[in-house]
Amino acid sequence: MSCLSSLSSLRYLGVASAVVALFLVASCSRAPSQEDMEYLEQRRQATLAAELKVTELQAEKAQLERDLAERQATKKALEAKLAATKNNLAN
Repeated sequence: MSCLSSLSSLRYLGVASAVVALFLVASCSRAPSQEDMEYLEQRRQATLAAELKVTELQAEKAQLERDLAERQATKKALEAKLAATKNNLAN
């Protein structure tokens, strides 16, 4: 008889655990609150702003790299002209 009462109490415990688990799962599936939605919207806006800033900085970097290449080319041309001038003066 003790075996049957043990099975009965295990069955009761299993059913009770299932009811508690079902309650917990059902309570976790609620819709997001207004605060959650506002927070998510703020995060979305911050992400969009950061992506825009990255795009702007990449464009600025590309422009600065073009300017640098242009100035390096000008410097190289001026150095070549200086060398030619020094060579002409030496002759």
